[in-house]
Amino acid sequence: MEARRKALIGIGLGLYLVGFGMLAGVAVERMRFDHKRADVLDRYDEALREWHAFRMELERIVDQHPEP
Repeated sequence: MEARRKALIGIGLGLYLVGFGMLAGVAVERMRFDHKRADVLDRYDEALREWHAFRMELERIVDQHPEP
């Protein structure tokens, strides 16, 4: 009876550790993905700001030169 109880505790502890390890792995992978995603979004935001600045400058130039 004592050996069976030890085996059940060992199996339960092993399953707990495997489950905890999987959850920790998912959390770490999610953090890494979010970090990479943030870098991509930063580059996209910068490109978008540059494009808007370029278009605003074009509009400013057009407004300064009235049509004949």
